[in-house]
Amino acid sequence: MATVGMIKICYIFRSTEDTKMSFPTAVFPEEIDYLIDSLRRFQVYDVGTSRWFDQNETIMKLTQQAYIEACSDQEEVVKDRIKVEGKLPLLVHEIHCILVWKNKLLPILLKEDKLEASFVLYSVLYYELTIVTLLETILFHRGTCEALNESALDLTDYCAQVVGLLIGLSYDNKQTVSEQSNGTLNESAREEIERLKRDVDFKIGLKCLTILSYLTNNIMVLPLSTKNRLTRVHDIPCLIAEILHVKPWIRRRNGIEKFIDDGWISTCGNDILKVTKHEAQSWFCLFSVLSNNDIMEDYNINEFRQEQIGKCLGLLNECILDQLPALVQLKQILSTLKMQRTKGRGHGGLLLEELPEIKNDILNEAGKYGWSKIIETHKRTFIELPQEEISDIAKRLYSAYNTGLMEIFAYQDKKSSYKFCEVCKKSAEKKCSKCECIFYCSRECQVSDWTRHKKQCHHLKIV
Repeated sequence: MATVGMIKICYIFRSTEDTKMSFPTAVFPEEIDYLIDSLRRFQVYDVGTSRWFDQNETIMKLTQQAYIEACSDQEEVVKDRIKVEGKLPLLVHEIHCILVWKNKLLPILLKEDKLEASFVLYSVLYYELTIVTLLETILFHRGTCEALNESALDLTDYCAQVVGLLIGLSYDNKQTVSEQSNGTLNESAREEIERLKRDVDFKIGLKCLTILSYLTNNIMVLPLSTKNRLTRVHDIPCLIAEILHVKPWIRRRNGIEKFIDDGWISTCGNDILKVTKHEAQSWFCLFSVLSNNDIMEDYNINEFRQEQIGKCLGLLNECILDQLPALVQLKQILSTLKMQRTKGRGHGGLLLEELPEIKNDILNEAGKYGWSKIIETHKRTFIELPQEEISDIAKRLYSAYNTGLMEIFAYQDKKSSYKFCEVCKKSAEKKCSKCECIFYCSRECQVSDWTRHKKQCHHLKIV
């Protein structure tokens, strides 16, 4: 047994005819059933309790284990057990619970002058991110999407809401020239939480793009009302079209940076044109919706929608189609869409329609308990903590959130900010004056590369 930080790693050896393979795990195999069985639904007033912190740690371990199993081609035990035990609706309930907590209680707690232990509040935000990461990992499979049952409606609502928030956060990212390099040392606890919340909401929004792609791709195994919520309630095609134009996964800060593997990485040259995972999933989500006749027959293509979705046609350049050949069919669909409109049935074709219940149940339960009572309880839980409890919680969170194990399996290609000449690969400081993305060490190298580069210069310029 090895140890990374405070997290145990055990190795399972599987013999084959010629080799012996070892798979590290975040938890022992015999613990998985116990951890999944211990998952419980919590209400808003339970957030921050000792039992809630227990589940926080449990979810973290299961998320790590599910990620490891998916990355190392192991049998996906966590995914299978969550599906069999019917815990997927519980996970959807938990993210809605934290969403209600963020909207109703966090703004009130941030107004308190005594706010000091910001990491305790951050643990709630990180809990939501952890569950979304777990859902992103296991919903790749059709059987897992089917196991959502009626909670697919609630998950669709959640994803649509946070993706809408992602658009606003993306504009903030692009307008802000740079992060404060030394301002974070002087920021108050309130400012720190607000900054961390924006960071968490941004990551959740990107992960929900992937979840929406999985849901739309497996729409046939979801409840019938899911199609109506995708089109009539949330207008997912227009929402995804706006995301593709905003491009939240890319920004300009001392050059061009892309959001890859949960972090911003400086990119230059041809790497700028490489499609990221989030961009690919956004395209696949749009393709899944527009190519599904069952969905589109209930979707009215009016003038506004025709214009908004049709703008994506200009984004499907050769660089994207070379990397994602499946989108050639999407380009044909978008070309047809610009020339004609269709009128759906308008009422979804359902006489009786299922409605999402999880969020309303959480709000009703909190109302019965009393919002004023919840606020006073949470002030004592998050604001008026004795120093001994703060130390205990800090040790507990350090143990649960240590991500050393995850770094072993993060297949990341970290791009260095060091600039190289596109021709001779020497250190370079000069760059193309048109696209400002390709670097050269000398005028001679730039002239010799122009015949090749001029074909890509326009695409790089509009990124």
